[in-house]
Amino acid sequence: MIIKEKLWKEVDVDYNRAKYLAEEIGVSPLVTSVLWGRGFRTADAMRDFLFGKEQPFYDPMLMLDMDKACLRIEQALQRGEKITVYGDYDVDGITATSVMVNYLQGRGANVGSYIPKRKSEGYGLNDEALKTIQQDGTTLVIAVDCGISGVDTVANAPEGLDIIVTDHHTVPEQLPEAVAVLDPHRPGCGYPFKDLCGVGVAFKVCQALEQRQGRRWTESLDLVAFGTVADIVPLVDENREIVRLGLKKILVSQSVGVQELVKRIVPQDRKVNTENIAFMLAPRLNAVGRLGDAKMAVELLTTGSGERAAEIVDLLDHENAERQQIGKKIVEEADAMLEGMQHIDTAIILKSDHWHQGVIGIVASRMVEKYQLPALLFSETEGVCKGSCRSVQGLNIFDALTAVSDLLIQYGGHSQAAGLTLKSENFEEFVKKFRQYVQGKMKPADFNQQLMVDMVLPVDREITLKDLKDLALIEPCGSGNPAPVFAYRQARLQNCRLIGARRNHLAFDVVKNFSQYRGVMWSREDMIHLMDRQSVVADIAFQPRRNEWDGEVFVQLHAISLNQWPAVYDLRALRVNKLVVLSRILKTESAVSVYVNSDKEAFRRVLTEKFGANSRFIEVRHYDEVAEEGNRVAVFYDLPQVDVVGLTHVLRQNRIPLLVLAYGTDDWLRFRSEHPGQSAVLDICEKNLRLPRFEILKQH
Repeated sequence: MIIKEKLWKEVDVDYNRAKYLAEEIGVSPLVTSVLWGRGFRTADAMRDFLFGKEQPFYDPMLMLDMDKACLRIEQALQRGEKITVYGDYDVDGITATSVMVNYLQGRGANVGSYIPKRKSEGYGLNDEALKTIQQDGTTLVIAVDCGISGVDTVANAPEGLDIIVTDHHTVPEQLPEAVAVLDPHRPGCGYPFKDLCGVGVAFKVCQALEQRQGRRWTESLDLVAFGTVADIVPLVDENREIVRLGLKKILVSQSVGVQELVKRIVPQDRKVNTENIAFMLAPRLNAVGRLGDAKMAVELLTTGSGERAAEIVDLLDHENAERQQIGKKIVEEADAMLEGMQHIDTAIILKSDHWHQGVIGIVASRMVEKYQLPALLFSETEGVCKGSCRSVQGLNIFDALTAVSDLLIQYGGHSQAAGLTLKSENFEEFVKKFRQYVQGKMKPADFNQQLMVDMVLPVDREITLKDLKDLALIEPCGSGNPAPVFAYRQARLQNCRLIGARRNHLAFDVVKNFSQYRGVMWSREDMIHLMDRQSVVADIAFQPRRNEWDGEVFVQLHAISLNQWPAVYDLRALRVNKLVVLSRILKTESAVSVYVNSDKEAFRRVLTEKFGANSRFIEVRHYDEVAEEGNRVAVFYDLPQVDVVGLTHVLRQNRIPLLVLAYGTDDWLRFRSEHPGQSAVLDICEKNLRLPRFEILKQH
């Protein structure tokens, strides 16, 4: 496999207008430039976004069936009926369950909770669980973050058991016949904001119940923020207000569980924000549901005992460490499976009979990021495959599963993530039909994922600590409101080096005009082959961050993408097996130009013998021929016997994004021994062997 950088999509910004608005609002023009690119056109709209609306929440009674749900819950409260909140084992479901339980307990309800076990029960309502709940005396079930697809289960519910469904997932054609079905995506639902997650809908039910008592309710916003961030719903409109206000609540949370979790997990020198919720706090709540019983996480968020909260946090930390080890092993095994494949395209679809069902979704996400292909990973047990899917931009994975639903036992989710179950005997047919669907929907170019660049900075625009302070007003950031990305054109990157205990991070100095910054690119040690140790010129997309080191406070650029045309992947000093390099390129590329000095047909026979059908993806060319526009990779295979700088310029003109220099010292030594009298050609060959990367890339 070779490096695949995302394609930049630059937002069109009226910088002069943005500067005028910045003066009116009193913030950095970088802030108003970002907001302009995201559709804000007036100072009032920008102020509301940056500083919050006067009325942050919509009327919960606008949600279809909310009146029915409130009437039935109030009836249960008045009669002292036992209520069971039925949730899901992910963070959204855990927090939705906890919010509803905490609220109903505060109203004096006889209330309990039920979270199905991922491995034995799976997602959503199930017949056996409802029987158990009814036998325990429950007369009302409130399903949170699930239930919208439970048509048969609700229909088969025990007599005397009423069910209210509160959900946010894709609405099927047929709804369950419950007392009330709340989902903002329902046709005919007048609720103005459609992107609430499960805990968001549960929060609105609590708000509605309080509103009917003549009270405003904004309790539990800390838990609602947790679930909203973890479920990766768009952080815009009401979700943004939930998270913005919820982050403030976390600092003074009344939940001893939240207090203990934050105290133990988030370093004291860091504030609680969306980033450490997503990558530090939420994974621990998730881990217990992935590996064991998510009821522990619900107990953490509903207990009043600090001692019990500390015990549960210990358990969550242990489960999370175990989950990380399991995930690491699955990644290694998945990569090994892919290594055995000649060519990877359309989708990554893998299964194993010993992969943990609760972890494969995380691994699927990593596969998508690494290979820029949709990924479907399955855990197979007793003739049944249970899978988790993650998609790429441009492919609605829920629609893809719907197209092959005749082969599935069940499925559910949304456009970018889904789960499914099918019989093992249907697996191969599923793979075939799924790939056919993707091929019909996606062209090869569609798999090149995009990076949204909010603003390419003017050549003389320096980023200051004051800019960073103002840019923080755009937080909370996440899905739908990503952290701003800026870019410099033709910046000089100097002193490139690997850092970290495992030397897996790339560090460099960034020089643009008269400004100089420290730059870092996390977990991208593979990029070192694209860099010259002394100096290289590239376009750099980054997020600016405040950093402090040895008493100095400075702006650091966290690089996301580096673009050179072409980028030069330099293997000349590594003495690599060139055919192995080609095989790795061919795993993910379908249009490769390979340059040789002579006898193309003989080399073509070598490729056919080595790579079989995969050799069709290679065009063999002489160094005086030019790769066609549309090819993604050019490989200089033989030690060039002509000056290649001019050819590199043509590759740049044809937008070939990657040039691989596969030849090396062994080629030079062999050529020198075989052609001792060709001094002029030897000089050119030596120049090509020693030619600095900057010279290869320089403009003509």
